[in-house]
Amino acid sequence: MSPRARRASLSPVIRKGVVGLTLTLVLLVGGFVAVGYSPFLNIEKIEVHGLHHLTLAEIEQRLGFEPGDPLLSLDQSAVRRRIEALPRVQSVSVDRSWSGAVLIEIIEHQPAALVMSEPEQWALIASDGRVLTHGLTSPPDLPRISGIRAAGTPGSYLSADSSSLLSLLRTMPPGLLERFVSLRREPATGDLSGSLDSAQEVIFGDEEQIPAKVVALSALLSYLEEQMRTDRVLDVSVPERPVVSPS
Repeated sequence: MSPRARRASLSPVIRKGVVGLTLTLVLLVGGFVAVGYSPFLNIEKIEVHGLHHLTLAEIEQRLGFEPGDPLLSLDQSAVRRRIEALPRVQSVSVDRSWSGAVLIEIIEHQPAALVMSEPEQWALIASDGRVLTHGLTSPPDLPRISGIRAAGTPGSYLSADSSSLLSLLRTMPPGLLERFVSLRREPATGDLSGSLDSAQEVIFGDEEQIPAKVVALSALLSYLEEQMRTDRVLDVSVPERPVVSPS
């Protein structure tokens, strides 16, 4: 049999095989979609974890789905975006299982400091500069930041002039940061300073070498406490040579 005749005789077999494979794939996909949207694969329960300041009602308003909806209709990325729009939310994960459960894990921003939003009102801010609340007349005991533009609406971020102070917030360990009553930026020079709850003043100087200055301050405070000294001014603007003075 010639090669041309052999190809001609095989063509109907090949065509039948291709048609059969296509039909099989269509049936499989159709069956998958039918099962996915059947009552056997509906959302049965929703679990939300990680709430501290946020309420379950606030999260439920952002879900966009409810028990009984088809599991495959759940757009996890869209759910994440809606929840992350809440000012207090730092990150969100949304997972679903074939058992019909949807698990939502939320990490909330931790308030790091206070920034004035209007006279006598202080907004909570996170260490990345996100504004977490409207202005509060009786805010919690956190460092009060000054020398920068006022805080905006919840969900917005502090202006660019806050970058060096935010870097200082992120660099300081919690035990050191909680000792500060206030942190300041001198608008004319950009120099940083702060007041401790012990009535001591700390001079950080410019925004260079912030990590080294924080280390120097920690070591200096430990030394002064060991020596039972109460020097009022602690200058770590040159971290290799910190200076203390009584006033």
